[in-house]
Amino acid sequence: MTTKGEKDYIPKKLGLAQGERGNEVDRLQAYLGKFGYLESPVLDEFGVRSPITSPPSAEKGVFDDATVLALKKFQDFNHLPVTGTLDQATLSLMGQPRCGFPDVAEFTNTGRRWPTTNLTYGFQEFSPDLPNNQVIQGIEQALSLWSAVTTLRFTRIAVSSNPHMIIRFAAGDHGDGNNFDGAGGVLAHAYYPPVPPNPPEPIQGDAHFDEAETWTITIPPAGGSFDLVTVAAHEFGHSLGLGHSTVTNALMAPFYGGPHRFLHSDDISGIQAIYGGYGIAHAMWVHGTSIQIEYPDRIEWMQRFGFFTRIRGKANTTNWFHFAIPTPVIVDNDRKEVGPVILRFRTGSANAVVRDVHVFDGEARIAAHNGVNLSGDHFFERFGVAHSPPVLWGLGITIGVTFGGGTGDQRNMDFIAAGCDLRP
Repeated sequence: MTTKGEKDYIPKKLGLAQGERGNEVDRLQAYLGKFGYLESPVLDEFGVRSPITSPPSAEKGVFDDATVLALKKFQDFNHLPVTGTLDQATLSLMGQPRCGFPDVAEFTNTGRRWPTTNLTYGFQEFSPDLPNNQVIQGIEQALSLWSAVTTLRFTRIAVSSNPHMIIRFAAGDHGDGNNFDGAGGVLAHAYYPPVPPNPPEPIQGDAHFDEAETWTITIPPAGGSFDLVTVAAHEFGHSLGLGHSTVTNALMAPFYGGPHRFLHSDDISGIQAIYGGYGIAHAMWVHGTSIQIEYPDRIEWMQRFGFFTRIRGKANTTNWFHFAIPTPVIVDNDRKEVGPVILRFRTGSANAVVRDVHVFDGEARIAAHNGVNLSGDHFFERFGVAHSPPVLWGLGITIGVTFGGGTGDQRNMDFIAAGCDLRP
């Protein structure tokens, strides 16, 4: 019997090995099938079946050669000791929350991509865990990670207008044949786009989030809750054509390890292999000496050098810093569109943190990257604007910072430059 909170596809018996039979082997095979390591309908449901990804079939309830092979593949994919037995490291990982997309799909070489870079998305359901505007904010921040490194543009429209990607928050059986499993286990899943020139079929590109989970956009998440920005950004990687990455620290790795609101170089290489980089019509920059401080009384010390400003915050304070970016709104009768903004900075330690980065066009905030929590050296850090709107008035970057304790040097921040790429 499965008790409340247990998953009937996650094995429990440590040391399970070849030759054994019974319910625990059933569980192991169910897990390996659910994520594509054994023959399963999920390969077709998620559109990942290919000559390369076709896995072996196992005899149900028997730890046979096919099960050993599948288990070894799981261990190898996730950088575990390849033992072919259910050792402690493997058992522990199988119990961790993760994405429901199969692992065996190739990372990029699938042929699946959208034929346009001007994509639309809409909400079929929202999560009752958060106000709708916070769900929208979290989804926009997630999409902005991908727009920062490509020409992709994401515009929210009504679901009745047939968006490319439909976003759903649903529990249990929600009509796609891949039922959610309650709190923990599978957090979300998404579906590949079509293979051009084939038109998209219903569900392709859609992203579904298990409403049995507790979703948040607050960093750090409260116990038992999951960061919507991180999970959504991962799922949208699948919606755009990426499989799971074997790089442990990549956003597209299959397991959830806490907030991860940035792209690894592997994620960037993967998405650019499908859609290319992004074009730049103009790149506008200002030196760090032009920075403005919202609360000067919270600053212990500041000095402007030749090309940067060093700021030391008072211990245990927060502040907001601002850059106004010179903006060519219209060039040759052509109104430019906002690409990513870029910051060049470094901090003295984890006691000086760039917490939030907001982008404004005039008085309108057009992007909010909250909870990024960056410290150390960041000499070219991009922050995307998901919908890449045309510039109307002029761009500004607002930076939320947090200073902890520690020595004065540990509370230093050096701002070197800030800028924005404008798209053709």
